[in-house]
Amino acid sequence: MQDLEELNSELKKHLEETKKQLIKDIVQILKGENIDYLEGNGKVDIKALYFEYEYDYLDIVAWAVDKNGEIITDILKLPSQRKKQTGGSADWNSFLPENIGIAASEFQDCHEDEEDFDDLWDEYNEEKYELFEDWFCTCWKEASAQAEIRADAYFSVHDTYFKTDLGTFKTINDDEIAERYTSQSNN
Repeated sequence: MQDLEELNSELKKHLEETKKQLIKDIVQILKGENIDYLEGNGKVDIKALYFEYEYDYLDIVAWAVDKNGEIITDILKLPSQRKKQTGGSADWNSFLPENIGIAASEFQDCHEDEEDFDDLWDEYNEEKYELFEDWFCTCWKEASAQAEIRADAYFSVHDTYFKTDLGTFKTINDDEIAERYTSQSNN
């Protein structure tokens, strides 16, 4: 268990080191800067921002949608500037530091046949995702305060039905989000 606790301590350190860059990126997105719009769309067409992360490697992507829920920007990978990981291989391109990814995989390989492995692994992952999601929401709060811009925005694991509404920090589902925009366009 100690090994897994150390991995989450390393993750927490990594998140702290990248916090400033993510805040900067979110501020730019909120201001409509450094975004490539599709097919003649512009900042005025944005009705919501989506931020999703990939479950295993914590890679974050973002995009904007219009009032119909259609994607109107290129997909951005965040944070935009990634610090080269010391001692890492050239082909590792994930937000999760390579040493953490490899150590977690090795731990899993070595201990998955042990009786209490599932409980330990679940506890590790629960803490990992809680650290990550709390970090992202903290960055969002700081960025939106700096930008002084309020926008509908949602955060979730990649391709999930449920999301965190970044305005309220409550869970919302895709149907409820779609209903928001349908009712807005009917008014």
